Amino acid sequence: MKRKYNLSKAVTQEQADKAMEEMKKITGFGEAEFTEDLKGLIVTADDDKITHVMNRSVNIFARVCDETKISFDSFIFD
Repeated sequence: MKRKYNLSKAVTQEQADKAMEEMKKITGFGEAEFTEDLKGLIVTADDDKITHVMNRSVNIFARVCDETKISFDSFIFD
């Protein structure tokens, strides 16, 4: 199941690339993609690891994306 998250502000492509690079190293991470406007993020992860993945992601975005915050928006059912 995919989960959509809103970012508190748009990030640059460089910041998005750096955040994605670091997220890929998180245990349990599946895949992620940014929305076209770079203000949203769609994430898949192992169900039992999603909390871990997103806790780490919050820290990554705060560090590499100028204190950008992540908030849950919705589930995406395929």
